[in-house]
Amino acid sequence: MKKTILLFFLFLTTAPLFAQKFLAVDNYGRNRKKIYEGDRIIFKIKGEKAVYKDELYALKDSSFVLYKSGTEIPLSEVEVIKFPRAYPRVLFGGFGLIGTGFLISSAVHPVVGNAQYDQRQHFFQGAAFWALAFAMRPFFWKNYKLGKNGQAQVLDVTIRKLP
Repeated sequence: MKKTILLFFLFLTTAPLFAQKFLAVDNYGRNRKKIYEGDRIIFKIKGEKAVYKDELYALKDSSFVLYKSGTEIPLSEVEVIKFPRAYPRVLFGGFGLIGTGFLISSAVHPVVGNAQYDQRQHFFQGAAFWALAFAMRPFFWKNYKLGKNGQAQVLDVTIRKLP
């Protein structure tokens, strides 16, 4: 029983090694980002201002196919690929929560009556924390611009058994 459980967990950890085809996005000097089939991709096409959000349905040699529309997008037409950042979003939520607490405490000040704090001070502190929260908004996304200093390519690192 122990051997089957061990083999099961070993298979789970090595299963992705057998077939890996992914879209590698490189900006020189930064870490490589990998987008696998079925992952969400957010990108802009050259000459357009619209941002497209969809899942990768299939990867071909120099293009990818979107899940919802079924359109094939060549990599040469992609200008920017966006990746979400977690840390600024966490800071946004934390600053917003603290700011809301200060705003609520300034709002309930007249109800408390004999409060130990100044209502205006808590209002300004709450507004300051909300300003810090909104200052995190521009940092929500990491943009990988393709072209001179960046590239995207489809890599197939499938391990095949030799005949």
